[in-house]
Amino acid sequence: MVTAVIVDDEKKSREVLKRLIEESQVDVIVLGEASSVEEGVEVINKELPQLVFLDVEMLDGTGFNLLEKFDKVEFKVIFTTAYDKYAIKAFKYSAIDYLLKPIDIEELENAVVKAKNSMDIEMFNDAQIKVLLNNIKEEETNKRITITSASRMDFVNLNEVVCCRANGSYTEVLLLNNKKIMASKPLKHFDTMFTDSPNFIRVSKSHIISLKHVTSYKKDTDVIVLEDGIEVDLSRRRKKEFLKML
Repeated sequence: MVTAVIVDDEKKSREVLKRLIEESQVDVIVLGEASSVEEGVEVINKELPQLVFLDVEMLDGTGFNLLEKFDKVEFKVIFTTAYDKYAIKAFKYSAIDYLLKPIDIEELENAVVKAKNSMDIEMFNDAQIKVLLNNIKEEETNKRITITSASRMDFVNLNEVVCCRANGSYTEVLLLNNKKIMASKPLKHFDTMFTDSPNFIRVSKSHIISLKHVTSYKKDTDVIVLEDGIEVDLSRRRKKEFLKML
């Protein structure tokens, strides 16, 4: 059984979420709810839930403001939000789950299962939240991302990512100084994460690169040379977009 609290300034949204939880296959008990940032802090401190469903925008502040009031975040967070491109990018960079309103029951079940399965690695939770809060405030060049592998999470500066290379259902993330991380996510995950990011572009079926780390382009062979001597083939279909962004 997972204990939870719902923080959302709209009563109807809280009622809908509670009904979806009751109708779903997840083993969650809602201990309390709140309609504001201040009420949310009080309820969380009182009930000590394992999981908090947290609205992004509320009348007296944001869900991010609420998290900043805790020295250490010891509960899992699933954000609930209407579409907000900026916030969603921050969630993806930080590997924090979110649910778009109106909430889909299957997505709710998947998010809760993921939260439940990761409750035994509490050491990463507070770090993920700190990455999220940092990314909300920082410019693109100062952002960090969370890279999840089979046995660990790595928190790296976005500007250190040279390229991402598909490796079956995994992705090899190449960083500056020849560092590598094998992420337990497909390349599509990073393609979605970097949507609307001005520095990243998909240049082939198997590669996403950072334009910041392009050192040269071999026109005769359509090969892109990156930092540390990394060479990536440019597909014909992506050539026009690459040259335009370059």
